[in-house]
Amino acid sequence: MLAGTDHQHWDILRELLTVYMTPPNALKTILVGPEGDPNSGKGLFGQAGKVQALVFMSRRIDYRVKINNVYQKSTWVVELLEDLGVPDPTDGAVNIALYSAQSLRNRRLKLS
Repeated sequence: MLAGTDHQHWDILRELLTVYMTPPNALKTILVGPEGDPNSGKGLFGQAGKVQALVFMSRRIDYRVKINNVYQKSTWVVELLEDLGVPDPTDGAVNIALYSAQSLRNRRLKLS
């Protein structure tokens, strides 16, 4: 049994895992909610945060494809990011440790 009572991070992780199982054409609704507005505070952008949701999405096996021995973003990724009007946080170096449950919990505690 886990110690403590604050386990909200498991709920967020469960939601983020749906990003791996959802077909690309349905990702927009999961990320931003049914209205399609990235600033609505709904969907995974509202629940987990834009950057965290996009970093999790970037770990999909079909996020990048190999063309002429060079990995490039898939067409659906480029179209989705343009449609949402958000930059790709994985264009630069990403420190995955920043997205651990403990790091996120510590950041939320500092904001409170």
